[in-house]
Amino acid sequence: MNHERILRAVAFVAAGYVLVLVVWATWLRPHTEPGTLPYQLTALVAGFAVALGVAMMVANRRTAEERALAKKGIEGWARVEAARKIDDTSTELHLEFTVPGADSFAGRIVYRIPPDEATRFEPGQTLPIMVDPSDHHRVLLLPGQPLDQE
Repeated sequence: MNHERILRAVAFVAAGYVLVLVVWATWLRPHTEPGTLPYQLTALVAGFAVALGVAMMVANRRTAEERALAKKGIEGWARVEAARKIDDTSTELHLEFTVPGADSFAGRIVYRIPPDEATRFEPGQTLPIMVDPSDHHRVLLLPGQPLDQE
């Protein structure tokens, strides 16, 4: 989960909501029919909830570069050589990448590993990857997808 992007999305929606409230309170509310205040408030709260939900979903998406790499990349696999915790959320992974039709190469990725998936990143484990066909140094780690092993 990309906490920074979600925080920015929530701040953007909250700022937009304050602007909507100011416009509603100063211009729209005085010009509406009497007795419609509860419906207006319900619509404002529902609009905020929907906007917040959509913003959080969009913020949690992969970046455009990651989506393009996932769509047009070459499938391969990476074997975990070593894993070193950097802090509570980030781990430095030393990997050996293998892409069909190319020589294997070593690399390093700093990755946020969810606590419930830590065993998937232990040395010796194999992870699926997508590699940019024009630049093998651009790699997308796909740990949530199972790797077919026979």
